[in-house]
Amino acid sequence: MSKPIYLAIASPKGGVGKTSLTVLSASILHYHRGCNVAVVDCNHPVYTIARLRQQESEDLNHQRLMRLKHRTAYAPYPIICTPVREALRRVEQHCVDSHPRCILFDLPPLMRTEGTVELLSAMNAVVFPVTGSPMDMEAVRHFIDILGEQILTMGKGNIRELYLLRNMLQAWEREEADERCRTLGDETGALLMQTSLSHSRLYRPLLSERRRGVSTLFPPHGGKLSRLCIELGDELHEILQRLCTE
Repeated sequence: MSKPIYLAIASPKGGVGKTSLTVLSASILHYHRGCNVAVVDCNHPVYTIARLRQQESEDLNHQRLMRLKHRTAYAPYPIICTPVREALRRVEQHCVDSHPRCILFDLPPLMRTEGTVELLSAMNAVVFPVTGSPMDMEAVRHFIDILGEQILTMGKGNIRELYLLRNMLQAWEREEADERCRTLGDETGALLMQTSLSHSRLYRPLLSERRRGVSTLFPPHGGKLSRLCIELGDELHEILQRLCTE
């Protein structure tokens, strides 16, 4: 059995939609693309994704869950809760009996948590969400510089690719944000993903049957979310395929 791909969705700071993107990516890959995934929630002690799973299970009563289950034939993907420093050990334990193709890591803000750089060095790829804020982009630039100094240029670790994913963009700032992201990619060597996400309530957690949103239990569905399943799903699938063959 081949080793799973380790993919982190990470940010130097909070408030850029990192956790929602982790859930969205995991649900698209697992439920929509049929890719066996696991999620590692390193947001100790809050464990945001695990708490969302618990809220969904509690708020969607049994009858609603049965009605919603027609959306997928797949059992819910596992969520592993662990502090950063114990993450790799917990993942190894999980993979003894389970064989996911991809493991997504949701990390706390990188500048605030000891051990995140070391954990990132074990990743095969890292996705950095970037908003239209110049300050957010500068924080990503600074952290990629740190990665370069401590890991990439020293030939350490497993990181093969860095990605920028435009997220939470307002319509009025999209053109300038796109240009800044392209410049950031050129200057850091990170690859700019084709997919970009607008600032929308659709990407918030799904906590009722009638409202569309991001769920840990079901694939995104309806309108923009269905189109996003195809667009982001195709791009993530291509990334996994490339990492598997490198």
